[in-house]
Amino acid sequence: MAAEEELLHRQALSMVLHQHQLSQRFDGSMSRRIGSTSSRRHTDPLANNEKKVVESLENIKFRRVVLIHGEGFGAWCWYKTIAQLEEVGLLPTAMDLTGSGIDLTDTNTVTTLAEYSKPLIQYLEALPEDEKVILVGHSSGGACLSYALENFPEKISKAIFLCATMVSNGQRPFDVFAEELGSAERFMQESEFLIYGNGKDEPPTGFMFEKQLMKGLYFNQSPTKV
Repeated sequence: MAAEEELLHRQALSMVLHQHQLSQRFDGSMSRRIGSTSSRRHTDPLANNEKKVVESLENIKFRRVVLIHGEGFGAWCWYKTIAQLEEVGLLPTAMDLTGSGIDLTDTNTVTTLAEYSKPLIQYLEALPEDEKVILVGHSSGGACLSYALENFPEKISKAIFLCATMVSNGQRPFDVFAEELGSAERFMQESEFLIYGNGKDEPPTGFMFEKQLMKGLYFNQSPTKV
């Protein structure tokens, strides 16, 4: 387990370094360091990457990171990521989108992207004028990132689509996968997993998979926890 935690830690740091190298717009300073770096061998490429991450993070002005989960998940899925980002001096926040996680909103009442993204939009609205955030969206959470970018571009310093849906203007999230699905309309008509909480004549309001399918669909690269 210790080796697994160490690998996850290094992967998270490498991701931050990669994203920083895509843009050099940030300035400012950050004083926190990772104490474990000096104990690793200089010949270890992952350790060298971690050292570069520490140096790069010193130049990041906006350190607040907002983590947006994908479909069927909630803020809880980021718990390890939050700990790793905090360790390097970033300020991560994860939130439940409407009807997700511990949000008790009836999902059958959530029929638009605007309603689903409401917690994120309210968070951005409350930010001070001189504050910006780094948005990270996973899976269908990418649609919420696109929506936020359209509404609050001045409050977002960087948007990271982590294996996420990138929706163009006028598209639905399912449209992005139209080629694989045959068509979004066909998928919604034939899928046995969709829930029509407001009746078959209305758009689906959710989906439900059998428990035995969850590992293959969502956790096929996740280690088994005892």
